Amino acid sequence: MSRMIVADMAKCTNCRACEMACSLAKTGAFAPTQSRIRVHVFGEQFKHVPVTCFQCADAPCVKVCPAGALLQGDGLVRFVKEACIGCRMCMLACPFGVISFDGEARVIAKCDTCSGDPECVRFCAYGALDFRESELAAVPKGRDFARRVAEAAKG
Repeated sequence: MSRMIVADMAKCTNCRACEMACSLAKTGAFAPTQSRIRVHVFGEQFKHVPVTCFQCADAPCVKVCPAGALLQGDGLVRFVKEACIGCRMCMLACPFGVISFDGEARVIAKCDTCSGDPECVRFCAYGALDFRESELAAVPKGRDFARRVAEAAKG
């Protein structure tokens, strides 16, 4: 089982404090577009879903990285910035689309859980985020997770 940031859609108010906290921690500026967590809006009822790296148990991003910039261990997918060649293969392989590209640095940007104390979780005033063990991180369960998000957004 992997540790990951788990969101409770019922508690998310779309305040986006998680995006601000993340961008400040990672870039030193309040720049939500540089955040490693994004709040997406789904369905006609506008359900807010914070989404970030699922720390997949059998991470496809790690498998496709030709430079070895993504490593897996201790239930986390770690990013080695110095090794990244900016090919973006990991972005294509990620089943959740949570890896982005930092055009200025010419490397990917991916959640690293702030070394086990995620800023997004710490600054979520509504308790919508939790960093814990979860079976959701298994890639084969990705489609089931996406289906459940879609169903929750409908009703």
